[in-house]
Amino acid sequence: MYGFELRLSFKVSWLFFFGLFVITLCCFSTGCSEKKVGSELIDIVDTDLVSGMVVAPGLKDSKVIAPLEDAWRRIDPKEDGWNSEFLNEITTKKLKNLSNIMKLKNLINKKDLQQIQGDEYKGNFLRPKVLEEIYKNDEFIVKRGHAKKESNVKLKDSINDLLSLFDAPPEKIAFKLYRINQEDLGIDSKKDIFKGRVLVNISGLSGGNLFQINSEWETSWILSDESLKLNGIIVLSYEEVSRNGAKNHKLFVDITSSVFGNGEAYREQFLRSTDHWRSRIARDFGLDVVANHGIAFGDVNGDKLDDMYVCQQGGLPNRLFIRRADGTLKDVTESSNTGWLDYCASALILDFDNDGDRDIAISQNFKILFMDNLGNAKFEIALGLGTHAQTFSISAADYDNDGDLDVFLCGYNPPAGSESESGVMGEPMPYHDARNGGKNKMLRNDGNWNFTEVTEESGLNQNNDRFSFASSWHDYDRDGDLDLYVANDYGRNNLYQNNGGKFVDVAKEFGVEDMSAGMSVSWGDYNRDGLPDLYVSNMFSSAGNRITYQRQFKLGVNLNLLNDFRRHARGNSLFQAVSGQPFKDVSEVANVTMGRWAWGSRFADIDNDGWLDILVANGFITAPDSGDL
Repeated sequence: MYGFELRLSFKVSWLFFFGLFVITLCCFSTGCSEKKVGSELIDIVDTDLVSGMVVAPGLKDSKVIAPLEDAWRRIDPKEDGWNSEFLNEITTKKLKNLSNIMKLKNLINKKDLQQIQGDEYKGNFLRPKVLEEIYKNDEFIVKRGHAKKESNVKLKDSINDLLSLFDAPPEKIAFKLYRINQEDLGIDSKKDIFKGRVLVNISGLSGGNLFQINSEWETSWILSDESLKLNGIIVLSYEEVSRNGAKNHKLFVDITSSVFGNGEAYREQFLRSTDHWRSRIARDFGLDVVANHGIAFGDVNGDKLDDMYVCQQGGLPNRLFIRRADGTLKDVTESSNTGWLDYCASALILDFDNDGDRDIAISQNFKILFMDNLGNAKFEIALGLGTHAQTFSISAADYDNDGDLDVFLCGYNPPAGSESESGVMGEPMPYHDARNGGKNKMLRNDGNWNFTEVTEESGLNQNNDRFSFASSWHDYDRDGDLDLYVANDYGRNNLYQNNGGKFVDVAKEFGVEDMSAGMSVSWGDYNRDGLPDLYVSNMFSSAGNRITYQRQFKLGVNLNLLNDFRRHARGNSLFQAVSGQPFKDVSEVANVTMGRWAWGSRFADIDNDGWLDILVANGFITAPDSGDL
């Protein structure tokens, strides 16, 4: 993948958008550099580096319809003038070779590194000699340090020093190149030098305990007429985490298979890949390769145990599972009457009619369905309403303090064919600050399964033109009514302050617009000062970090706009509440930005020490090449 990482559910071929960042932002708006990484550079790189480069897996020889021909060509960085992306491809291969070597031996020698290390290599030890203990409890110890800037340490010695910390070769080694500095790169010369920022994660056993290294390197590389070689490493940051008693028990154990048992739904549906269903279910059923499907928990049969409702791809039935006393799940989809085959993105299990049992609300493409709980986990449709957009998530709260639950619907894609000055058919325009998304909808609960839309009169129609992904209610200003934060994809978020049932968007005023690719939001007092803080998950994009720092990107634009694009690739955000003042962005200070492609996040005290930790769910479609995820 050579474009900015994107989550997409547009009506046009999804492959086109894998290169959308480079195409729309870099080429159409500013023009590409005339200097290309073409055959002249490929000729001087050893063939093992470029062989096997796959631009679009499985579609190497496919023909593309005319409107996408130019876009298809630009997906390949060699054809599109993006030196950084070609250099990333070949450098990543070298780093992969290095990780493989480190996994095989406790002690490596110079010969092991001859295909990686340059003759003029200069670097420092990869582990600082002095470490400061910054955290300790009964189980965990966290230490940090700054490496001495030596320049005469051999790569072999620095790696062996690191490997000596482990009882055996590390179990996992991951290098992620996310920034390339090619200011000194001259393609016409015989020897070109460039630098790359690399995130490093190494884990295994040390002294019988789980041990993990988190570090960041600035690597130097030489590209000559013979090969690509590593010319130096400077350690920018270093952290190591050890956990005592790892032999005795695990923090988390995967119980998925034991909970579902040999159930048909789990075995024949949940364990199948998206590609499996794409070859078997017609798209007319609502099958979407980049679809978003959630789960809901709640006690639907009154036994005080939370049950689970799973939304599936269009063409596959949603599933309701009852939790038994032993923790296993029983599939009651058929008897419960909840197995919708339509495309469903999310659901809520709550008591919407105030009769004492839990009902189910389901977002079904451009509809919202309410299913009344008749008792003993049996449901019937109580109400169905249209929405203004494809609804990706639902949240509920008593915003008007009248004793029943009202419902907010996050609209993402507008209806097909919808047009505006910004774009057509739901394409986000402009990419970094799109205002042509589907409209959100606020439903006031008037009792007896009567819901009235109050989006306009409540004030929630203000800035209601984003690609809204998730929302969360919280009384952040502590005035007795619930406020609403909305995380939007492709741009700014909303913070709707509730003033007695009337909302005002104060996100800009309070410093939480968080212009990025918003996908989830969680409230929690992370620093225990009594004020609710805010964590928003976005995308960390290594491709975006590389591209937006290239000189040819957005030539001539002002620095503020350039920083907006760079911010879009930064990752997650943590906003600290300050009484009576705007929130303070402490994301980088708190080291919480790199959550990868972060779909969801949640504050939770995982280790029961009284401090809120952060869980981040991330990833994308599983494929052979996961280099940029």
